[in-house]
Amino acid sequence: MTISDLTADQVKRYFAHIELPDRFRSDKGPNLDFDFLASIQKHHITKIPYENIALHYNNIPYISLDVSDIYHKFVERGRGGYCMENNIFLHHVLRFLGFQVYLTGARLFRDSTSPNPGWSGWEHAVNIITLADRTQYIMDVGYGGDGPTAPLPLTADKVTPNIGTQELRLLYGTMPGLLEDQQNLWTYQFRNGIDQPWKSAYAFYEIQFFRSDFEIMNLYTSRSPSCFLTSKLLAIKFLRAEEDVFGKVILEGEKFKNNLGGKNWLMKTCQTEQERVEGLHEHFGISLTEEERAGILDKKSALPM
Repeated sequence: MTISDLTADQVKRYFAHIELPDRFRSDKGPNLDFDFLASIQKHHITKIPYENIALHYNNIPYISLDVSDIYHKFVERGRGGYCMENNIFLHHVLRFLGFQVYLTGARLFRDSTSPNPGWSGWEHAVNIITLADRTQYIMDVGYGGDGPTAPLPLTADKVTPNIGTQELRLLYGTMPGLLEDQQNLWTYQFRNGIDQPWKSAYAFYEIQFFRSDFEIMNLYTSRSPSCFLTSKLLAIKFLRAEEDVFGKVILEGEKFKNNLGGKNWLMKTCQTEQERVEGLHEHFGISLTEEERAGILDKKSALPM
């Protein structure tokens, strides 16, 4: 069994950073139940953005999966990270708290508008949790804008509301064209209204992935020019009022958008790097060093200075 690489003080500081309600702090002896998980997820995704800024505003693009590095980035610098950073960090938090949890990898699905449509290799990470009553959930704080805002029961065909009119579900079965032996796996899907078609987002098996597996995956997602993350700048943070997640703010390339109740609204199209850097600070609370700002100059994602 994997133990957590986080200390009690780091978990305490993380909970303070995400503004977790006092009733779930360790000195209150919270139950290791769904409500605790749901509160962690809700507060994590509304404080720690999904973002790949380190692949763009950096002279040498690099993503560390070391938990101490992720802690420094999230809690001490007030930054976010992409899928593996978010879900690996969450995994160690849950382990520290005593939850029965393991990580698995997932294949992403890209539609026909993508340069590489269809199912990808292993590019995503998901936590699978088993509670004391033997119910199981997936917990994903790193998928981005169409990710779940609460743990999803590992139950086939159960429709769960998300933000606005968006709904989520998991399917269990084979995936035509993916494997010759047609093994069963779970597929995470979403739709943006009851009259809209379901869209596949990612698929995963119930097998445990290890640190070395994610290190290999991370080489592709952070270095390969074939991966969209290395060419496209993204940042997404969910919005919360009290305990209600009601929308999200998005940076996609040069465009800042607001999404309230499931509809995107364009807030600003940046013409220069200065505008985008200021927008990152205003909308995401992210401050970049001068060295980081200069790191984007030779990237395809750069805007005029």
